Amino acid sequence: MRILVCPLDWGLGHATRCIPLIRALLENGHQVRIGAAGGGRSLLQAEFPALDVFDFPGYRVRYSRSPALFLPVLLAQSPRVLAGLFAESRRLRRILSENPCDLIISDGRYGVHSSRVPTVFITHQVFIRIPARFPGAAFAERLVLALNLRLLRRFVRVWVPDFPGSDSLSGDLSHKPCGLGNLEFIHPLSRFSGNRKVTGDPAVSGNPASGVDVLAVVSGPEPQRGFFEGALRKELGRMQGTRVLVRGLPGAVEASGSAGGAPGSAGGAPGSAAGLGAIRPGGLTEFAHLSGEDLSRLFAGAGLIVARSGYTTVMELAGLGARAVVLVPTPGQSEQEYLADHLERTGAGIRMEQDALDLPGAAERLREREGFVRWKRESWRTRDGGPFSLTEFLADHPVLRTS
Repeated sequence: MRILVCPLDWGLGHATRCIPLIRALLENGHQVRIGAAGGGRSLLQAEFPALDVFDFPGYRVRYSRSPALFLPVLLAQSPRVLAGLFAESRRLRRILSENPCDLIISDGRYGVHSSRVPTVFITHQVFIRIPARFPGAAFAERLVLALNLRLLRRFVRVWVPDFPGSDSLSGDLSHKPCGLGNLEFIHPLSRFSGNRKVTGDPAVSGNPASGVDVLAVVSGPEPQRGFFEGALRKELGRMQGTRVLVRGLPGAVEASGSAGGAPGSAGGAPGSAAGLGAIRPGGLTEFAHLSGEDLSRLFAGAGLIVARSGYTTVMELAGLGARAVVLVPTPGQSEQEYLADHLERTGAGIRMEQDALDLPGAAERLREREGFVRWKRESWRTRDGGPFSLTEFLADHPVLRTS
């Protein structure tokens, strides 16, 4: 089948979680094309240089500098979002006229839908949360849910990248009864596996991440991405040992190396073995961006991980069974705030606020936490009890059958 995959451009998360999906589609012999924008496009082009990548319009939504203004600022940009919906719909029609497809997979792009081509929608948020501090939040959530369900019913399938049972990563964001007959839980979309031997096992000689004490990963749209990076720099300066900062800037030009905490990067190409080999024991090493393979080595080898509580990051931490994790929600973003609270309640990690980070005190708080171990990829099972395989799931799926 000829399949067009289109991730949303809000941060890198939607594009990142499409990577294992695209790999599985290619393994099943499908012809995959990609529609993306911004950093997500750069990321997917680097991961799949042989695939056609179409430039897709981005929403260019900016988050508020103040958590209290997060929702009002987002609502003020609703005309831009609506314009983005129409723009991506027009772009889709143009692409299909020149490059016919048999199936479309839209990750978070509501405007990517065709009445002529079956379209699958990927989301982990059936129930979109409104910050409780705003007046009428409960009423607004009901209205948003009604609108979201109406939009989701247009798609042939709604794929939720999570476990189907109650022990889930997304919790109430997707697991409450909603009456959607086209909804399916497809297990998390994680690039990483905990069974990594030389590349991922910190106990195996040859993993350059085995001595990393603290790994800090920055992600998300501006300006909060930059604020988070600044807060992490301050905290990493208080820490001892080997520290690594991944800035979440695919396509950025790497600067000269630094082991003392000044802005810059360790020498070597981001995502290369030489790059990880440049990690300086006892100092701070920075990378603009890393490949999935290198990031998995760091996730597996680091003693303490600090990251956003974005859902893609959560899925990848689960895939590796990460143990000591500090989750920092984007200020004012209710989805990430909920996920951080939900995962703290389950013992997967602890929540800290961006403006109140205390990494030296995090290790003590994490001592009694189980971490993401029980969600490690090797434990994923089908309904029949066998090991789950995304490739096999897609091979047997009715919307992907070629005959």
